[in-house]
Amino acid sequence: MAERVPKAGDLLRWAAVGFHTAALLAALVVPAYAVLDAGGAFFGAGHSASLTGVLNVRRWLTLLENTGVVCGVAGLTAVVAGICLGLLAARTDMPGRRALVGAALLGACVPVYVSAVFFLSLAPTLLGFGSAALCGFLYGLVYAPLATLVLGATFRAAGRELEELALLDAGRAKVLLRVTLPQAAWGIVAVVMIVTLFVATDFTIADLLIVRTFSEECYTQYQLDHGRIGPLLTSVPVMLVLAVLLVVVERRYRLLGEDSPWEAGAKPSTLALRRWRIPAGVAAGALVAAGAGTLLVPLVLRLRPLAGLGTAVANLRHELWTTTALAALGATFVVLPAGGLAWAMARGTRLRWLVAAAIILLLAIPAPTVGISLTALLNRPGLLGAAYDSPVVVAIGYFVRFLPIGVLLLIPAVRRTPCELEWAARVDGCDWLGVHRHVRWPALRRDAVLAWLVVVILCFGEVGATMLVVPPGWETTAIRAFTLMHFGVYRDLAVLALLSIGCILLPWGGLVWLLARRRTCES
Repeated sequence: MAERVPKAGDLLRWAAVGFHTAALLAALVVPAYAVLDAGGAFFGAGHSASLTGVLNVRRWLTLLENTGVVCGVAGLTAVVAGICLGLLAARTDMPGRRALVGAALLGACVPVYVSAVFFLSLAPTLLGFGSAALCGFLYGLVYAPLATLVLGATFRAAGRELEELALLDAGRAKVLLRVTLPQAAWGIVAVVMIVTLFVATDFTIADLLIVRTFSEECYTQYQLDHGRIGPLLTSVPVMLVLAVLLVVVERRYRLLGEDSPWEAGAKPSTLALRRWRIPAGVAAGALVAAGAGTLLVPLVLRLRPLAGLGTAVANLRHELWTTTALAALGATFVVLPAGGLAWAMARGTRLRWLVAAAIILLLAIPAPTVGISLTALLNRPGLLGAAYDSPVVVAIGYFVRFLPIGVLLLIPAVRRTPCELEWAARVDGCDWLGVHRHVRWPALRRDAVLAWLVVVILCFGEVGATMLVVPPGWETTAIRAFTLMHFGVYRDLAVLALLSIGCILLPWGGLVWLLARRRTCES
């Protein structure tokens, strides 16, 4: 009996499986190395002197308390702002709702380091150094626009039938409190989880205010003695806590499963504001304008004197071009395997649990730990050392940090594609390549562009890992700004912050166009 000769489609299939598996394992090496190296230092011999100062219960309780306060205050601030603004934008007849959504999207795109520059320029003497509550409040303001978008989508996904039944026995206000808000509990939990992940793995504002969180302590320890044992051990507790929280939230609310609450049925009814419609629109517009003006005006005033401003802008060209190129490269690294991994996770293939474990570990790893682990893995002779000495190492750091976000952004596109389309394509004679060409790729195309833009924005503002791996001569705008912030907000830093906003406007415009086009297609 003649042996079956593999077809071109079979070879491409196995090549694609190998590519996605290799990409996933390459990203998993970083958190796995951090955990194994920390565990080896903890249980191994010869590190007792190094561990004496690290394994201090009192010190870890202080870090845990500060991290909990920062994340808790940040989550509460973002949720309160998100509920108020998200409800107005998504469920009312307030004028200017689309403008409010666009402003929230722009605010969500602004990097954390730019927001920190705004805060420093507004009231540098009022910042309470060492105050975990103030640090959490500032983080909450940074992520309030993102919370507005997420909770707006949550309110749009509310069950219309349940609200209409409740309206037969109660008024609008009571239905809002007893039905609409309880239905949005899963969205509130999602916002708290998102804010906690971003805040617990970042140290930008915590470092400026000298608040000892796990991520900030990990970065500070490594900067002081460049030993990786202490920082990695410091990062393990927060990794474990965040990983457990991710598992618990997913099992409780099934945010990514087949019964995900993100899938809305009939559009919910609009809440009529009646005589409060115009005042609400004016108040929301005034709030956005006051917030933007309060932050921008002090920064613009620091551009004086205007003489030599062109030279200051020209001196920042290298950082801007470097950041743009590396952000685009890092986003491309993320999106290339993200589609296949999202399909593997959403459709329950054999890679599902590996993808889920990778997403949890990569989301939970603090940003400085990524930089420390990449340094230990790549700083050696040969090809790895060549990559470490080149700007590619920054893009690798972006890939490790934001691969799970790229996968999560593409899972909804996979779930919107009916399985029956794949079955019909196979009945019509399509092989593996044909199914991808006619079903999967068209389903992911637009969402892949949207995910690419989102990851570009995230890469543009990444500080934690980039600060530790960026090679000399390839400084990004985030690193330059973070370094200058410790000396005060002078003209160069003000120019850099405003130029960063200008660079963000392009991907923000792409997101607005894509979302508006999707809204038009759905309606």
